[in-house]
Amino acid sequence: MTFGQRFKELRIQKGLKQQELVDDFNKIYGYTFTKSAISQYENDKRKPETEALRDFALYFNVSLDYLLCINEDRDINIDIKDQFLDFVEEFFKNKDVSRDEKDKLFKELSTLYFDSLK
Repeated sequence: MTFGQRFKELRIQKGLKQQELVDDFNKIYGYTFTKSAISQYENDKRKPETEALRDFALYFNVSLDYLLCINEDRDINIDIKDQFLDFVEEFFKNKDVSRDEKDKLFKELSTLYFDSLK
């Protein structure tokens, strides 16, 4: 299996058309991908940059190794989850971060969580 085939498979499993993927992914991660770019990825004509690959793995909730067809383990590496939780914990404990900034992060994380349940 190629990256493009895996990428398309994940999009279809999520029940999205290419444009729907573009709209949702760009909104969540702040990219400006086009339907054409997604088509090129799915047809193995190009690959996303490193940061976008990481974000696609997070978006599809799979490991980067799975997305890149290195192995068949779909699970996100537990280290990524631990790193994220460590970052959030440090952020909230940091006395140099204002209450407003902490509230903003909490609101954004809550929104992402509840949006994912729809």
